[in-house]
Amino acid sequence: MAPRLTPDTVVTPLFLFKLSRPYFWLVTFWLYLLPTGQRWDLWSSVPFWFGLAYSTLPLNLLCYLMNDLSDIEVDKHNPRKGGPLLGIRAGAGSLWAAVRWTAAVQVPFLLFSAASFGVARCAAWFAAVVLVNWLYNFGPRLSGNYAPLDLLCPCGYMLVVPLSCWLNGLPLPPGRAWAHMLFFVVRSQLWIQTFDVQTDRASGRRTTAVLLGHRGAQRLLGLLLAAELSFVLGFFSDWALRSFSAASLGLLGVQVALQARQATEAAQPTAATINATFAGLGLGGYGLLVQVWLNGSFNERVQ
Repeated sequence: MAPRLTPDTVVTPLFLFKLSRPYFWLVTFWLYLLPTGQRWDLWSSVPFWFGLAYSTLPLNLLCYLMNDLSDIEVDKHNPRKGGPLLGIRAGAGSLWAAVRWTAAVQVPFLLFSAASFGVARCAAWFAAVVLVNWLYNFGPRLSGNYAPLDLLCPCGYMLVVPLSCWLNGLPLPPGRAWAHMLFFVVRSQLWIQTFDVQTDRASGRRTTAVLLGHRGAQRLLGLLLAAELSFVLGFFSDWALRSFSAASLGLLGVQVALQARQATEAAQPTAATINATFAGLGLGGYGLLVQVWLNGSFNERVQ
């Protein structure tokens, strides 16, 4: 049951902004823009901008509010939470007070989308978004608390791609684009987990990173990044995609080297290490987003 609201649980626009984890808008930006590469005509299209705007605060509020409601106690001890970009620490009262606002900002999108590509398709899409987020955060053993679905449920992010295609009248991307998205989502989720091993283990979670341990999770991440790089080299000629995959593997190597001084497996990555890693990935990710859009890297034609 939601706690009784008091004056100190009044929700401000700034609180909602932080709750939506602005850093991770990169993921929904990326997936929304992926099918639209080189389509300059869309910049004058109302549906294009409406969908892009929805892929920022409204959609991410829906995803991360559910996550924060399920992780109130865990987040109190999470070193990467508490700032304005990567996730806040908030009490149950404030989070439940944000539910009504989160629901309210979904309404304009649902009405516009229903008018754009049909009530049935819009309802099915939104139900899928809610379901996959519920499973990840509140499902019994089908949740982010247990491997391997802790890595697979976040693939629900890819629902942003058909949304973009339907709003903008575009075909779905080719198979190699979906494969790259799978690498992108799973590697991002596992990388985040490597920062949360100790807090997740203390809370009783059995995520992939908890089961493998910090070093084991980093080894698996290294294999994923190496596989991604091999895939990109084989299926894309885009220098930016290749460079980002290679740089990600290099960044992991630097992170591992910097953490080598920590004497025990249980050592928690420092806030400085976490922030530096996210800064490198974020800056590279936005730069890559611009480049691959200009190149049309995920269009049907072979790059």
